Amino acid sequence: MTSQTARRSDNQRKKKYMRQTAHVEARRDGKPLIFGWGGHLSHTEKVRLQRRSVWFLTTLIVAVLVAVCVIYWVNLNVINPGLAITTVNGQSIPQSDYRKMVALKAQLQQNDLYGPHGLTAQRDTLKDQVAAQQKIIDDTNKQIAELDKQLKALPAGASAQRSDLSTQRTAAQKKLDDAKSKHDTLDGQYQTMIQATIPVAQQLFTQGQVGNDSIDWLQTDVLLRQWLLKQNTEVRAQIEPSPGAINRAVNDFTQNLPKTTSYTKFLNDDRLSDSDVRDALAVQLRRDNMQKYLASHTTSPTYQVHVRAMTFPTEGEAKDVLKQLRENGDFATLAKKSVDTDTNTKGGDLGWLARYQYALDKAQKQSLVVDNWIFDPARKLKELSPILSENGTYHIVQIMEIEPTHAVDAAKLKDLQDNALLFWTLVQKALPGASITTANSEMLIDPANMPPGLPSAAPAPQGPGGLPGGLPGGLPGGFPGQ
Repeated sequence: MTSQTARRSDNQRKKKYMRQTAHVEARRDGKPLIFGWGGHLSHTEKVRLQRRSVWFLTTLIVAVLVAVCVIYWVNLNVINPGLAITTVNGQSIPQSDYRKMVALKAQLQQNDLYGPHGLTAQRDTLKDQVAAQQKIIDDTNKQIAELDKQLKALPAGASAQRSDLSTQRTAAQKKLDDAKSKHDTLDGQYQTMIQATIPVAQQLFTQGQVGNDSIDWLQTDVLLRQWLLKQNTEVRAQIEPSPGAINRAVNDFTQNLPKTTSYTKFLNDDRLSDSDVRDALAVQLRRDNMQKYLASHTTSPTYQVHVRAMTFPTEGEAKDVLKQLRENGDFATLAKKSVDTDTNTKGGDLGWLARYQYALDKAQKQSLVVDNWIFDPARKLKELSPILSENGTYHIVQIMEIEPTHAVDAAKLKDLQDNALLFWTLVQKALPGASITTANSEMLIDPANMPPGLPSAAPAPQGPGGLPGGLPGGLPGGFPGQ
């Protein structure tokens, strides 16, 4: 048997072996990581460092965002609401109180317009009553026409049937006359409601008007509470609202909300609590109680002064006339130069005036400059005033007569009583040392302080028929609660 020697094939001898190099993570690769730095680090160290950097930056960004949100929330809900929108004798009224008062007043006005007992409900009731009277008129006219027809068909001469028909016609005519009278009265009230009362209320339902009224309420309330601190227990009991009165006010408020809303919805929409509403209603009740208290002390007869006066548009004209008066010029003659057309043909005679009557009749209820001079206890008969500047005009006044008790006209007395709180407020603002700062204009119109649905401007001008916006019944479109 022959032995054979195994040999490697040529292919096996020619086979090349591939060299493989293992990647060692710990070995430095010499490549920089960032800005030329990090070449001394291994791949594993670089990856670890990159991951830590990403987590650090992510955490930092999240922390900054959280901090910004917290700062914004604190600024919005703590710092800004606490900023003073106005001050009264050094006492600040925070922006938060203003926002709450605007919300309440806006809803009160919506209640007055669109509540179940509001102006629109009264309008609809009047409309139904007018229609009911018109139906009576139409039916009665038909009845009278039928009775006239029956009477005409009767034989001539007296008869029981003619007498009965005549009696029925007389009764029907009286019914017709009464219905026409009621119809005309009710229709007059309805027309006044749709052409004047409702449009005026809607004109006042704006951010500017509600905002200014709210500031006035808050400023007056501070003056009132500061005044109450100096009063006895009996007076304070008449002015400060009791818990029971506040509960009744809340109940009345909720009962007169429009059907389109609810108390809970109102609180949620305006970001208020029940306590906020009670505090704001307490301001209203305090005002109402003070008004009643002051009106009860405005009585007749009372101290009155008979005066005559002149009004001029410029100080120069007033100075010239005053110089002539002091040189024995005739007041009645010089009064013809006065721009007050009510008195310049009567020698400037204003008649007898009670306290605040001049402010009511001549100063647009805005100033007490002339009124205060007239009723200063130091005044003497025939005394001539210096030039008194009020509401952009210049006045010269002379005292003619003084009576400690003089009857006040009934209509004038009612006007004085109705405006008692207004004049008391003007007096408080004019006291020596009194300081009421102007409200911050930016805060007044800040959208964050405005309740939803309160228009920024009044309704559109009157349309056909004298109705705002040309809509039936005088109601503009888009008003909340409509």
